[in-house]
Amino acid sequence: MRVQRALAAAVLLAAAGLARGQEPPAPAPPKPSEPVFLRLSVYPTASLSRYDYNNDLDLYEVRIYVELRRGSQEGASIADAAVTALGERLDYAADHYERRVPVDKARLPDGIEVEIGLKGRAAIRERFPLPAWLALEEPRPAVVGTDGDLPVLWRYDRFPSPVDIHAYDFRTGREIFKRENMEETSAVIPASSLPPSTIVRIYAIQSWLYKRFLGGEAYARGSEINIIPWTQVFVRTR
Repeated sequence: MRVQRALAAAVLLAAAGLARGQEPPAPAPPKPSEPVFLRLSVYPTASLSRYDYNNDLDLYEVRIYVELRRGSQEGASIADAAVTALGERLDYAADHYERRVPVDKARLPDGIEVEIGLKGRAAIRERFPLPAWLALEEPRPAVVGTDGDLPVLWRYDRFPSPVDIHAYDFRTGREIFKRENMEETSAVIPASSLPPSTIVRIYAIQSWLYKRFLGGEAYARGSEINIIPWTQVFVRTR
C-alpha cells in the first residue's frame, strides 16, 4: 500500500511539473502607440462686421484648425479622430479639422482645452492660454465718405504686440493700405486711397504668432500650437 501511495504521489508531481512546463510564455508588453503629428492653429477673432458693413455685428469667435498625421509631418492625414474644443466637435475638411466657435463678448475665454480621441489609444488633451484678444475700435461698421482720412484704432485686452494693418476693396480685391509691425495702436488711411461706392475691408492681425512646441511620446517631432489674434471690420463708402 505504501509503495502504491508513493508511486501515485510521484505521478502527480510529474504531471504538475509537466503542466508547468506547458504553460504559455508571459505576453510581451504592449508596444507604445505610434506618435502623431499635431499642428493646432487657433485664431481669436473679433469681427465688428463681416461681408458688409451691417452683417454679423460684434461677432467674437475662436477659429480652430487641427492637423493630425500618422508618425510625422509627412504622414497620412488621420480622418477618423474625434476632436472637440470649447464644447464643440470639429468637422473634418480635406486634410484637417476645423470649427468656428462663437463666444460671449462679455466673457471672452482666456484659455482652451482641446481633446483628441483616437482609435485604440488614450485620448490626447491639451489645455493652453489665449494670451490676448485683439479688437478694432475704429472705424465702426458704417457708411463713410471719401472726402476725409479714415482713422483706424485697435486695442489688446492683455499683452500688447505689433500688428499688421491691411485694407482693400472687397469687391475687386485691390489693396489700398498696408502697414506692418506697427507698435502703435492707430493708423490713418488717406482719403486719396479710399475708393468710392464700394465696400472696404480693414483687418489687423498680430505680426508675431504665439507658438509652443509639444513634447512627449504621444507627439511626433515638430508638433506645435500656434495662436494668432486678429480683428476685422467692413465699411461702405459713398
